[in-house]
Amino acid sequence: MADQNPQILVVDDVAENRDLLIRRMRRLGFTRIDEAADGVQALAAIGQTSYDLVLLDIMMPELDGFGVLDALRSDGRINDIPVIVISALNEIEPVVRCIELGADDFLFKPFNPTLLRARVLATLEKKALRDQTRDELKRKLVELNEARTLQLSLVPPAFDAAFGGRRLGIDVLLEPAKEVGGDLVDYFPVGDALMVLVIGDVSDKGAAAALMMARTYSIFRALSGRPDAVDLFADPAKAVDLANDALARANPGCMFVTLLLASVHVSSGRLSYVRAGHVPPYLRGTDGNVQRLSGAGGPALGVVEGFAYRSAEIGLAPGDRLLTVTDGFTEAQNAAQELFGEERVGAFLARGGVPAGNTLGTLAAEVRVFEAGQPAFDDMAAILLSYDAPEA
Repeated sequence: MADQNPQILVVDDVAENRDLLIRRMRRLGFTRIDEAADGVQALAAIGQTSYDLVLLDIMMPELDGFGVLDALRSDGRINDIPVIVISALNEIEPVVRCIELGADDFLFKPFNPTLLRARVLATLEKKALRDQTRDELKRKLVELNEARTLQLSLVPPAFDAAFGGRRLGIDVLLEPAKEVGGDLVDYFPVGDALMVLVIGDVSDKGAAAALMMARTYSIFRALSGRPDAVDLFADPAKAVDLANDALARANPGCMFVTLLLASVHVSSGRLSYVRAGHVPPYLRGTDGNVQRLSGAGGPALGVVEGFAYRSAEIGLAPGDRLLTVTDGFTEAQNAAQELFGEERVGAFLARGGVPAGNTLGTLAAEVRVFEAGQPAFDDMAAILLSYDAPEA
């Protein structure tokens, strides 16, 4: 047992019965023993002390054992305090009622000392195991929350400034479905006139996906610091080739990453992008029309080492907005198992009228309303580029 000298409470309205139980407990080596003469005293003691075991009589004045069990169940403490009922009631109905109210075991009076010893030790052992499991879960939850904080710290802040002779607005969003997730969203400048956008979705969820996400993030950030970074990202297929090879070579779990890498040649408005198995992005023109950029550059990253990806290109006009999301948006489900769908995302962007700094938060809120309280289907990540007019 985790605690070799647990705290025990003996509850019985007959002093001789309490004395007998206390002496039996001391013979087992337990010395931290309190006593209560009725249910009211028992609840008061439980409110002040964290007990490892309660030996509870049923027939008592003021408040009987059933009342004690009901009170402990009502406030949730019955889940933390094992209770063995020891009663002279020798019918099956009281036994059933006590178990239904949350008692761990039941002994009839007069009790057999050997049976009492076995039941007490077994109950204390189960509590020790439950406490150990609970403590381990708490420790892991703390670690996961710390990992979530670190993961979210990788998300860059919103951008709204002049760059490369144009005014750019970049909004980003990342909402893991669990404590940590496998979605990636990032952007960074390369040189004086190239802005790179990255969004990805790892094939799994949880801690393993988060590590794969962090690895993918690190690869692209490392590539952006190379002397030939401008050449690599001017044609994003070159950067994706290198990232794919690195992910495929050391990938024993066969995890993969759907990804969109887009390079905005800011001064000219030329957009070069590689779509590696990812949801096609949305492009909204100033007239409100929305088109999908469906150029396919190749499979998800980490699947086929040595694959030669291809870039696609399109021109951006002042006022255009480029939106890319992960399938946590499009595949979100409501209670009827209907999907939020790609059309709703496109319709949202087409409506416009939402300030650039609040667009993604508003879209995510619409998804949550659609889910109507259903658990999040997947991580959600999005990036929105607003390509504006030249500086005056």
